[in-house]
Amino acid sequence: MRRLRARTRTSSAAATQGALCGALSLCLAATSLPALAAPAAETPAAEPANAKTIGLMRFSGDAAIGSDVRSSVQSEFEGAGFTVRGVAMDIDTAGKKVKCKEVNDSCLEKIAKWLAKGKSEVPYGYLVYGTAAPSDSGELTHVTVYDLNTKTTVKEFDASFTSDDYILPITLPRAMVRAVLEAKNPPPPLSAAEELALSEIDEGPAKTPEELQAEAAALVAASAAVDEMPTEAIDTSGVKVDLKKDFKAFCRNEPRKKRESRDEAPDLRPNCKSGPFWGYWQPRAWVALGLTATGVVATGALYTLGFVARGPYKDSVAMLEASGLSNTNPTDSADYTTMAGDVTTKGNTMRKRFLGGDIALGATVLLAGVLGVIVSQDRSDARKFIKTEKSLKAISKGRIQDFKVAPMIGTTVQGAGLGFHF
Repeated sequence: MRRLRARTRTSSAAATQGALCGALSLCLAATSLPALAAPAAETPAAEPANAKTIGLMRFSGDAAIGSDVRSSVQSEFEGAGFTVRGVAMDIDTAGKKVKCKEVNDSCLEKIAKWLAKGKSEVPYGYLVYGTAAPSDSGELTHVTVYDLNTKTTVKEFDASFTSDDYILPITLPRAMVRAVLEAKNPPPPLSAAEELALSEIDEGPAKTPEELQAEAAALVAASAAVDEMPTEAIDTSGVKVDLKKDFKAFCRNEPRKKRESRDEAPDLRPNCKSGPFWGYWQPRAWVALGLTATGVVATGALYTLGFVARGPYKDSVAMLEASGLSNTNPTDSADYTTMAGDVTTKGNTMRKRFLGGDIALGATVLLAGVLGVIVSQDRSDARKFIKTEKSLKAISKGRIQDFKVAPMIGTTVQGAGLGFHF
């Protein structure tokens, strides 16, 4: 009986152990089934060998702009990690090589095969070509970036170059590089929060009823301030100008301000040290006065020399008449000729000096007339200047009334408006 019980216990333990092993095996099998059923992760397709190579063709049209654009495009693509290879012809020439009537997708496919030169793969992943327009012509420079692997146009660019534009030659090549990079790795779609932020850029955040009411009240106040402002011109006809009495109030002790350009108004303030008459003179008047004074001196000097030469001339004439010589008497011919020659020489000297004095007198009179006109203009300009200054002072001393400040709110303008009348 003891042996039987022992065997029975042994058999039960063995059965229990077998059941546990079976359950464990089933659990392991069940655990491994999903792993067997799951498909293998997809590996990203490898890029073609030419995916980072740019075929940069020559641009048709203006040679200078085309060369500059090609140079900028090459530098920008190489800076982004691409390899740039130049193609020694433009797109139109390449189209004629493959007998295309127009440049389209089918023509570009033929050009790609022709560029491959019989090989299975095109040496360029992208083709950049276009037409350059002259600078400052108003015409557009057209550039196309074409994907030779996918046989699609990445993007087309139109630009108008000007001689004083230093931004476009930089931004255009960068836009081409960005278009290629985004075509290779498109950006993810906008999230709901990003779309909401973009929509609020133009429309702005929702405003509370209190804010809307405050804006409406501000608009009403601004409209009322605008309606109350006067529209008539300010009358300054009552302002009187007396150059002598107003001299001290507007004269200057410092040097006259020099104009930086001809468009700047001259300094019309009179000089205090020169007095109410000479102080209003502008530099041009002093120049004209100097020339007139020179003419007066020259006139006096020439007339003085003429009168000095007149005495010897009269003496020689008197000597000739007192000699009793005759030009008809052969015996008097030599002496008469000598004395008559002396009269002629001294007479010519006198006449030349008086003629010079007459010319100098005429020039002096003309310069004096110019001086008078200039002085009159300077005094007239001074009157206008003083009248303007006195009018501004009269306005600023208490004629400004009902000064108001009102807010200005609009779709494009926000600020404050000033309103007043005289």
